[in-house]
Amino acid sequence: QMIGQVCTKPVVTVSPRATVQEAARLMQRKRVGAIVVVNSGRPQGILTDRDIAMAVAQGRDPATLSVSAVMRKNPAVIREDRGIFDAIKLLSAKGVRRLPVVSRTGRLTGIIALDDLLMLLGTEMGHVSHALSRGLGRPGLALAS
Repeated sequence: QMIGQVCTKPVVTVSPRATVQEAARLMQRKRVGAIVVVNSGRPQGILTDRDIAMAVAQGRDPATLSVSAVMRKNPAVIREDRGIFDAIKLLSAKGVRRLPVVSRTGRLTGIIALDDLLMLLGTEMGHVSHALSRGLGRPGLALAS
């Protein structure tokens, strides 16, 4: 399966010029823990609830602090025509939990999270296990002893 088929759409996005408070309210309203920061439809950064908590803990004012000052810049992205294992390798190599999904031209089309991929793989492994157990139970198939 291609990432474009399994990623979350639409993505909750925010402008880099928005305030952290505006972003936090949007995240609360949409019930997401991360938001993709976009400029002209292209991912510029990612802002997570943890990034916001750390900024507030440092005494920064979310009402005046811009998203661009707190976001993780230049996030790793994955093209929508790549496979699930490509995404897992990239997540592992970059040490991140989420990847914005982009078109061939670099425009944001979705987002994929490590948790989504693990659920998907679990489901796929369940299908494989079921097929194997059915296959092994058929007459004419003997297990080596």
